[in-house]
Amino acid sequence: MLNKALLTRNLQLYWRNIKYRFLIVYPAMLLLLTFKSWQGMAGIRLFSGVLQVPGAIVFRFDWLFIMLAVFLIIGDSPRELFLKDYPIVSRVPTGSYLATICFMNASLTVMIWLTWQLFGGLPLIFSLEMLLIFLALTALYASLQFFISSLLDLGLYAAAFIVAILVNQLPFLSSLMYLRYSAHWADGLLGSCLCLLAAWILSRMIKYIDFSLE
Repeated sequence: MLNKALLTRNLQLYWRNIKYRFLIVYPAMLLLLTFKSWQGMAGIRLFSGVLQVPGAIVFRFDWLFIMLAVFLIIGDSPRELFLKDYPIVSRVPTGSYLATICFMNASLTVMIWLTWQLFGGLPLIFSLEMLLIFLALTALYASLQFFISSLLDLGLYAAAFIVAILVNQLPFLSSLMYLRYSAHWADGLLGSCLCLLAAWILSRMIKYIDFSLE
C-alpha cells in the first residue's frame, strides 16, 4: 500500500515539475484530436498509423506527437523526484518511494489514454493493448532516467517512434498502429513484458547511484 503522506508530498513535487509541460502539451493534443475529428479522422483513422510502400515514404507527424505526448509531459520528473528529492526523505524505503513515481506516471498515462477514448472508434482489444504498452513504456522511461539524462531518454523514445513510422516490420511499436496491429499484436504483448522486466532490473540497480554527484 502506498504511503499517503509520501504520495501527497510527491504529487505536489510531481505537479510542480510537469505543470507547464502539461498545460502546453495536453491542450495541444486536445486541439489536434478535435481538428482531426472535424476532418473525419478521429478514432481508428487517427491511430491507424501508416503502411510504407516502396518509393513513397509517408510520415505521420500527428501520430508521432500523440505517441510522444505522455513522455513530453513527464519530462525529467522521475529524475528530479528521485535523484534530487529522495535524499531528503532517504529513511523512506526505496521501493515505496519508487512506487509513488510509478503510480503518478501510470495515472497520467491512463488519463491520456482515456482522453483518446473520448474521441471514439478504437476497438477494445487494440485500445487495451495500447494502454498496456504505454504503461510499460512509461515505467521504462522513468527507470532509464535514473542513469541517463532526461533529454537523452526522450530522444531515444522519439527516435524509436520515428523508426516505427518508417519501418513496417519493426516489432513492438508497430502494434500501436492499427494498420499493422494484426501482424504485431503478439510482439506488442512480449515487448511490454520485456519493458517491465527492464524497468524492474534498472530499479534494482539504483543502489549503485552516487547521490553526491547529483
